[in-house]
Amino acid sequence: MKIITVFISMFIFPMMAYAQPQIMFDEEAYDMGELTQEIAMHSFKFKNVGSSELILEKPVPS
Repeated sequence: MKIITVFISMFIFPMMAYAQPQIMFDEEAYDMGELTQEIAMHSFKFKNVGSSELILEKPVPS
């Protein structure tokens, strides 16, 4: 049993520490030019290229 505990603490826990989400955008900026209307919209596409789950909490448009 001690061998299993030592194995877990030496190999499994450090591997879990390196698992991180990483967000990657297709484009980081967008120029809307001169606006002639009050409402303008654009969508930014992104994906998680990291090795763990990416959680977006309380996204706020600017």
